Amino acid sequence: MNDSRDNHNGDTSDDHPRVWLVADISGDDEPIDRPAVRDDLMRRWTPVDGNLYRIASGRHCATWAELHARFDLVEIA
Repeated sequence: MNDSRDNHNGDTSDDHPRVWLVADISGDDEPIDRPAVRDDLMRRWTPVDGNLYRIASGRHCATWAELHARFDLVEIA
């Protein structure tokens, strides 16, 4: 599908949120800017101290690698 919004040149200056899919074979490392993300269960994960992400209730925490391995993630703008 050719979508004029597709950006395949690595430029992240557009206003569209980034998406990380579980099945992505690129093996993306954690983004340097550590954005807040929402998983496919609609939970919001926010970066906290160290390399952890936590949901608002504090009941769950995970590293970026764990989140990326388990859930499709969408950046919260």
